[in-house]
Amino acid sequence: MAESTSVSAGQVVVLVDRWPDPAPPAELPVRGPLRTSSRAVLLVLLVLCAAVGVEAIVLLWTEPTPGWWFSLLFTLLFTALVVVLWIAYFTAIARSAERMRARSRWAEAAGSVELLDGTVSARTVSTIEDGGVDSFVLVVDTAKGRVGATWERPTSRSRMLPPTQVPVIGARARVWRLRDAGGDAPVVIEVCYPSLEEQRQ
Repeated sequence: MAESTSVSAGQVVVLVDRWPDPAPPAELPVRGPLRTSSRAVLLVLLVLCAAVGVEAIVLLWTEPTPGWWFSLLFTLLFTALVVVLWIAYFTAIARSAERMRARSRWAEAAGSVELLDGTVSARTVSTIEDGGVDSFVLVVDTAKGRVGATWERPTSRSRMLPPTQVPVIGARARVWRLRDAGGDAPVVIEVCYPSLEEQRQ
């Protein structure tokens, strides 16, 4: 991407088969909140991982090893792994809360949502091991400035999106945004699948 554009959890890309009627989405199309049961399961698993990590570190320093360097190396490794898992957990909770705030803000400001025509000016694509698209960020130029938004694969079981179906630079886009809102406000960018858009031109 030529210029960096920060994208919040409430700024989303929606791929459509055809251009829908020009009416703003009734709800912000973001993932739901992280359920309480899911949080509890993740928390239990993290506590177990931390306990196993502590036990392994204790064994490293109380049982015979090839040397102190070996104990130190794996102590750092186990500690880093546990810390990364905890950071990922708290990040997921924070993103969930951010999505819910954006959804509430969208619902409360339903009467002040405006439509802008735009053009995709930049994109960043993230793929997974099988070559499918995991997520992508689009930057769209409109008459009122530049906006960015993210598309994320809905679930791990959803249909794989091939890279050829990511909207290209120059593609038409429709932007729904809150009138006179700041850069962190919720945004919905609608774009057609490239092959379908080409057929209509």
